[in-house]
Amino acid sequence: MRSINYKRVIVYSCFILSIMATGCKKFLEPDYKTTVTTAVVFNSDANAQAAVTGLYTVLSANPSFNGYITINISMAADELIYYSSAAGTDPFQTNQVLPNDGTIELYWNDFYKVIYQSNAIIENATASAGMSPAYKTQAIGEAKLVRAFCYFYLVNLYGPVPLITATAKDKTMYAPRSAEADLYVQIKADLTDAMNTLPGDYSVSGGKRIRANKWVAAALLARVNLYTKDWANAEAMATAVLANGSLYGLQTTANINNVFGKNQTESILEWDKSNAGNFTNEGIAFLYTSPLLRYPVLPGLLNSFDSGDARKTNWIKTLNSVSTPYKYKVYAFSTGAANGENYLVLRVAEQYLIRAEARAQQNNFSGAQTDINVIRNRAGLPGIATISDKTTAMAAIENERRHELFCEWGHRWFDLKRWPSLTSPAAKTRADDVLGALKTTWRSTSILFPIPKSARDANPNLTQNEGY
Repeated sequence: MRSINYKRVIVYSCFILSIMATGCKKFLEPDYKTTVTTAVVFNSDANAQAAVTGLYTVLSANPSFNGYITINISMAADELIYYSSAAGTDPFQTNQVLPNDGTIELYWNDFYKVIYQSNAIIENATASAGMSPAYKTQAIGEAKLVRAFCYFYLVNLYGPVPLITATAKDKTMYAPRSAEADLYVQIKADLTDAMNTLPGDYSVSGGKRIRANKWVAAALLARVNLYTKDWANAEAMATAVLANGSLYGLQTTANINNVFGKNQTESILEWDKSNAGNFTNEGIAFLYTSPLLRYPVLPGLLNSFDSGDARKTNWIKTLNSVSTPYKYKVYAFSTGAANGENYLVLRVAEQYLIRAEARAQQNNFSGAQTDINVIRNRAGLPGIATISDKTTAMAAIENERRHELFCEWGHRWFDLKRWPSLTSPAAKTRADDVLGALKTTWRSTSILFPIPKSARDANPNLTQNEGY
């Protein structure tokens, strides 16, 4: 494998990023004075590789992809709370985010900037006369996966959003919102293309799990199929990932602290933090050990773990340096050593839970029970003895997803959003059941964030979500 010239990575990824630098002034409007540089970036495999690596550099270095999503959405759900009142956190805790909120605008702009960069790679790699056919395929596959990843988060945070798959100004400036179904069609198409064209190992990144491959695409596609209720394909994709025993596997109960370690068998995809300090932004927030500990775990989550659950005893710690001890999530492998962690994006345990839910929805209760118990046993807990109906199965799946995936990438928030209410015909989602009982400020419309005011000011075709 050709070695990566990191100096070239920085230079050429910055070239593409400069094209997008003024995109916030008008919705996704590029700066055409810099587009001449793309001919240089895509005139060879080595230069194009630097541009693709630049995608991952943005994802690992930008707080929108490295910390803010987890922290703010965990507060919007029922997982975390900020240690005191603050203008930047209160709207998420109370589910009263406004269209002019700076964080909401940041997410929107950052995701669309990466989408623009992905589109630029796809277009320019396709048109390049200097790249080899093999690396064209690699570059396009990785860019499509990153684009799908961004759209997955946009559609789950905001609902219908503009579907942009080109860089041309006339196709981006005033694009209207696309239906969620259409967005998911594009997401699935991108992931399917990536799965069918990317290699099945991590050779492109020297064995490190920091770049997309075939199974990264399959893992994210399993999740997307689950969210769109394509149960059979969700099960099939999760099974395909889990069948790779030489690459992937759960940690044992004794080694549960290794779950979040670099390049462990549980890891499917990570953002590389090796050149960006000791910890991820999320890790810094969770490991903060002064009296101003910022994000303690809510009592409802803390008290919901079964006795003896190794995830509670290893992933949640107590800070006793304040008058009332706080419980906070900690990535237990972190020691403070240089380059102590990467940011874990996709991991094996989720695939078991995806398959369990897909099987339950297809009335394969014994199969669902097997997958649930794999996760419970790894946590040091006894398996569930009998699951013979969908209600019991879904209750067990919700319980395991809450405790296995807590404070990670908004899983709990998205689960509450996508599951139907269990308690009231008038309620719309599981979020109404859970968050309506927890927060007096909860409204059903809060399950989607508002379209940012700045985006609507720039693009009159953008409508606003209900309730804002």
